[in-house]
Amino acid sequence: MSQGAGTTCDWNRTERWLASGRNKRRNSGSKMVEVEQSGVAGRLRIADEWTSWRELPEWLRFFFQLGERVAAFHETGIKTCAVVIPPVRAYAAVFAATGAGVGTAMTARAVPEIDAHFDALASLEQGTSVVVKMGERIYAATFKGTAESFGKPCLRIEYDNMIHLLPKQDCHRVQVGEGGKRTLPKTSRRNRSRASVIHELLGDDSEDYLSIPTVDTVLIGTVSLLIQELEAVKIRSSGDGVTTTTLGALLRPRRVLPDGGISRSLLLSDRVADISMPVEDVPHVAVFDGARALARRRSEFSDSSWIAILDRCATSFGEGVDIANEEYALRRGPAPYFSELELPPGTEAQAFERRK
Repeated sequence: MSQGAGTTCDWNRTERWLASGRNKRRNSGSKMVEVEQSGVAGRLRIADEWTSWRELPEWLRFFFQLGERVAAFHETGIKTCAVVIPPVRAYAAVFAATGAGVGTAMTARAVPEIDAHFDALASLEQGTSVVVKMGERIYAATFKGTAESFGKPCLRIEYDNMIHLLPKQDCHRVQVGEGGKRTLPKTSRRNRSRASVIHELLGDDSEDYLSIPTVDTVLIGTVSLLIQELEAVKIRSSGDGVTTTTLGALLRPRRVLPDGGISRSLLLSDRVADISMPVEDVPHVAVFDGARALARRRSEFSDSSWIAILDRCATSFGEGVDIANEEYALRRGPAPYFSELELPPGTEAQAFERRK
């Protein structure tokens, strides 16, 4: 997981937007928003089969904090695009996506407005999969319509083979999506271990993070490789030297979670064109691992903010740069967060506010 030296390639085509980004990182009229750093990057410790436990290296910290900031500014209504060309692409996208997931968790409003949320749930088709939070447990359930109890509106929810009437004022405990336990067993020791690390890292925000299914982040690339990277990196909190889990448990795509795990992100292939969102959400951030992912899937996430990781030596690099130039030409201005980040050695990057 070391950041080896980059290979020399002809990338003069990038100079138009890269040079402009280096010289114009200042406020150009975009609304400047103060985003408080979550501090997760400072608490995060990582290891893999080659290296022992250590703080995040600066180059991985950059990608993690880039993801955090892109997500945080998106929550304020500022939709941005960051294009990064590192010397080595490995692990960059998974750390940017994880940072985006954390950034969303720290800034997004988790508890919905009661009337709007109840109306949205009531409009679902009967049989829609939902999850219900009951105490410390999360259950897989099915929406069965609405009813009245003592003159007050309720949701009819089926779980554990029983129909339950949930009063309107408690509807925030129901979310559309899959996951959760189908019966009533206690949480396994392994799942408690995973949750413990996330509690240490996210603090009070961890409760919603582990119980509300959503798609905060979409990570697009070669899925098998991304899963390998997510499972290869072990993580723990600086305050706990014993309990560990994987980076995938923090990013939380369904493909790497145990049965019943609540997902917060989605892994998509850069080759397969179909898409199936587990919940009706617009992701805060779409992370494209490579130019092919950007070229093929960007139109599906036009309402999201983007992070694109390009490889100078990939055959599709030129196409990725062309897309970056097209987006840059239509920009509203520079991304307000970018001047606060220090680029790792050998890395070129540009970040700008996208047009709505």
